[in-house]
Amino acid sequence: MTVIQRLSDATEVDGALQRAKDEAERQIGLMREIAVDVIRQDANIVVGVNGSVARREVTSGSDVDLFFLVRNGDVDKAKVVQSTFRERLKSAGIKMPAHNGVFENPLPVEELLQRIGGEADTNEFTTRRMLFLLEGEWLHNSDGFHKVRIDLISHYVDNEIDDRKLCRYLLNDIIRYWRTICVDFEQKTADGAKPRAIRLIKLRFARMMLYFGGVAAICKTKDMPAADKRETLRQMFAVPPIDRLRDVFGVVETGPVLAAYATFLNSLDDADIRGQLSLAGRSGMETEAYSELVEVARDFRTALETLLVGPDSCHKEIASALLL
Repeated sequence: MTVIQRLSDATEVDGALQRAKDEAERQIGLMREIAVDVIRQDANIVVGVNGSVARREVTSGSDVDLFFLVRNGDVDKAKVVQSTFRERLKSAGIKMPAHNGVFENPLPVEELLQRIGGEADTNEFTTRRMLFLLEGEWLHNSDGFHKVRIDLISHYVDNEIDDRKLCRYLLNDIIRYWRTICVDFEQKTADGAKPRAIRLIKLRFARMMLYFGGVAAICKTKDMPAADKRETLRQMFAVPPIDRLRDVFGVVETGPVLAAYATFLNSLDDADIRGQLSLAGRSGMETEAYSELVEVARDFRTALETLLVGPDSCHKEIASALLL
């Protein structure tokens, strides 16, 4: 008996993607309204969101991954504001993540910009930097948010880069982050109690889409002067990964990719399927829902690989850069 619904018709695929996007936009709008009321005009605080909300991929089980950045300000004061903001969001029906995560505490902007590489660049800093860059969306202080993103891009892409060159410095950091996620997955599920199935399915869909969206953005900058590379990256990172793929590889070419991805989102939006995947330990991996989604994940990966070896020379250069 088939548990999941495979989406292939363009109308079904677009419908599933649009439902996820509409709910994300609703939540973002609500959170921005609450931010105005709680934080007002404090220009030293930047508030954003990561995760499925930022990527416009919200399903019924999605929570909200907030982050606070502090510029020339008091971190302790930002903690108080953050606590008030979180309480207001919960009162408004926004599902918050568990405490003690990577984004639990406000972070000075300088640390986000300066700890790139070396011993100081821990997994926490790499995660915060990459998610801010690849999927982050502003909730308060849009000017401050975009200034941080521009400064971060400028760190990776200086004026010395040749027009013909890919932005390999940034590409290598994106690759490193993706590989770190894959390695850390084993550590985070090693105790046998945490749900492994849903984490693995998210890794093979949502995390891979995030990674590939970063690769697509870099591909777009081929044969551009340094200033144009930076501006293109700014524009590309301001839209969801799905839109980046359509822009870079084409609407028709990305059809199989998005059909598989829409199937994944549609499945997570089903309470019964999500319940099967969320069973403790490896129990979820013994369910029919997991087995069927693994097959869709294989199709998703194959479709992404097809994009990389397409006829466009830039795609081939990206594929080569991922290896060497």
